[in-house]
Amino acid sequence: MPTRMTAYAVLIAATCLIVLTKPNVHAQAVNATLVGNVTDSSGAMVGGATVSVKETSTGIGRVTTTNSSGNYTLANLPPGTYSVTAEMPGFKKEIRPNVGVAVNSTVRVDIALQPGAVNETLEVTAASPPLQTDRSDVGHKIEAVQVEELPVGGANRNFQGLLALVPGTVRPHRDHSEFFNAQDTLSVEVNGQSREFNQLMIEGVNDDERTGLLQIYVPPAEAIETVDVSTSNYDAEFGRAGGAVTNVILKSGTNQFRGSAYEYNRVSALAARTYFNRVQNNSPFPRSTYNYYGGTFGGPIIKDKTFFFFDLLRIDDIRGQFQLTQLPNDQFRNGDVRAAITSGKSNIYNPFTGNPDGTGRLVIFSSSAPGTATVQGRNGLVDAYNPACAGAATCNNVVPLAMIDPIGRGKEVVEQVSRLSPTGMSNPEQLFSVGAAAQAVWADTLAVHYSHRYRSAYVLAYALSALAVFIGAGTVIHDHP
Repeated sequence: MPTRMTAYAVLIAATCLIVLTKPNVHAQAVNATLVGNVTDSSGAMVGGATVSVKETSTGIGRVTTTNSSGNYTLANLPPGTYSVTAEMPGFKKEIRPNVGVAVNSTVRVDIALQPGAVNETLEVTAASPPLQTDRSDVGHKIEAVQVEELPVGGANRNFQGLLALVPGTVRPHRDHSEFFNAQDTLSVEVNGQSREFNQLMIEGVNDDERTGLLQIYVPPAEAIETVDVSTSNYDAEFGRAGGAVTNVILKSGTNQFRGSAYEYNRVSALAARTYFNRVQNNSPFPRSTYNYYGGTFGGPIIKDKTFFFFDLLRIDDIRGQFQLTQLPNDQFRNGDVRAAITSGKSNIYNPFTGNPDGTGRLVIFSSSAPGTATVQGRNGLVDAYNPACAGAATCNNVVPLAMIDPIGRGKEVVEQVSRLSPTGMSNPEQLFSVGAAAQAVWADTLAVHYSHRYRSAYVLAYALSALAVFIGAGTVIHDHP
């Protein structure tokens, strides 16, 4: 509890620090670029045209003008859906709505102005997407609708399971023990490279542990806006990776208050027994309950300027454990395995006889009296006596006492175990079973995303988890001094 309260205190302090300060940092692969050229109806370049963009959800906009060659560039745009407008005296104003701008991408929007008055507007609602000629990197974008709607699966609905959609990847898999990988991160190999060559970032900040094998913070799927995966030819800013670079962008608040609640539940009452946990053995059916639930909420603090987004996740994991162990009965512990030698089954052979390839070995046997017969042992001949052999001079498939290790018989230990068994140790098919629900795990994850605009600037702040603190520096962009 003190650790959790400390994490919440750090969250509040970090929120106040970022809200009250104006950090001066640069983009870290969390934004995108919008480029294009403006021409007239004849195809001639139009210089000095005004190009403005406005994000439809937040109302944040940027303005620029084309150069003498008719080209324009709007760098460091936060990802979102934009409306692009081009204006020039003597031409109709043209609007391109619903231009999707994804993180770590360069989107080209070329505009051809038509002669006319400025107060006339031409809106182009559909256009053929151009080929990617402005950058050479290869990658894939996993959008929020895919993260939320596709069957992610796994213990914690880990978005890393969707990396299988990226060309060149193998199926994501879970490595390491539950103790070392408590956050259930997944590993993947890309283009034949080792998983250690990959890098995962959240909002442009490294999220890998120092070993590079696991990740520190796995955000819930409901809090993710975009997962950008670059697999080759990526920019120099991703110089720490030789495999894939995965950048997770969290959702941000908009001009409307929006929220969601979710729960995923798995209980043993709706599950079938396993093959070994059979009803006829009167085996207990341990209770298991898994609840993955939480909610999100976001909205404006100052319209068109400051926004927040909050998500909370809780995991309740109570795992019922069932174990089925078969213990040897008294006859087997004393070397008498004749009960297992039935019709159609082979005999027990002496491993110290015959040839190295296994041929020519003799059936193991014991004598009913000491000193009357010998068998081949590890270091020579040993007495074949075993009191389990009765009623005959020799008995096949009975191991002599001299060939049984005293530790292997473990009489004292087995006697203690037999007291725990409800049926004792005399049954030839002795089964000793235990069912328990003794492992319980509770985990809370709290994250806040804060964004603020300074003039023509946009700030992307941080995410913080109550279990593992993760603070990522944001982005501030100034178009004008």
